[in-house]
Amino acid sequence: MPQDPDEPAAPQPAFPGPAVEDHGRAVTANIQAAAFYRQAQQAIDTFDAITALRHAAGADPAFELAFTDLGAFTEAPSNAMSGRKMNWERHHIDVVRAAAAGDLGRAGDLLREHLASVGCDPLALRIVTELRQRAGQRAGLDDLIGHLPTCHPVPKETHPGPSS
Repeated sequence: MPQDPDEPAAPQPAFPGPAVEDHGRAVTANIQAAAFYRQAQQAIDTFDAITALRHAAGADPAFELAFTDLGAFTEAPSNAMSGRKMNWERHHIDVVRAAAAGDLGRAGDLLREHLASVGCDPLALRIVTELRQRAGQRAGLDDLIGHLPTCHPVPKETHPGPSS
C-alpha cells in the first residue's frame, strides 16, 4: 500500500544494519553499540579505540565484549553482566582477560589459537600487544604479526635494540 504523502516518513535507524563487528561476525549487542565497536576495531590508536569502546559500552550496558576490552585498556572493572555470547566473542574475552590478569604467556597462546580460528581480531591483538609492552616484555608476537591479514593497522611491539 502506498504511503500517504501527508504522513511523515518512518524514522530511519541511526545505525542501520545488523549488529556485527568489522568482519561481519555477529555480536551480542544492539546495533548502535556494534557500530561503535566497529569504530574501536578500526581505530588507528589506543585513545580512539578507548573512546569508541566507551560509546559502545554506554550504548549497550550488557555488551560484555566492549566492557572487557575497555577494562583491559583502562584497568577498570567490567560492569557488564555475563550473558549469552557468540563463540568468537567468548574466545576473544578469554584472550583479553588472560592478558589483563597479567598471564601474558597464556594470553599469547590463546590469541594465536583465536586468530587461527577467526583470521583477524584487531582489538584482541592490540590489547595483548599493549599489555605486553606495559609489562616490558620484548619478544613474543613478532611471528604472529608477520602473518596477519592486512585489513587493520597492526600495532607494532617495540623492541629495544641491544644496549651499547
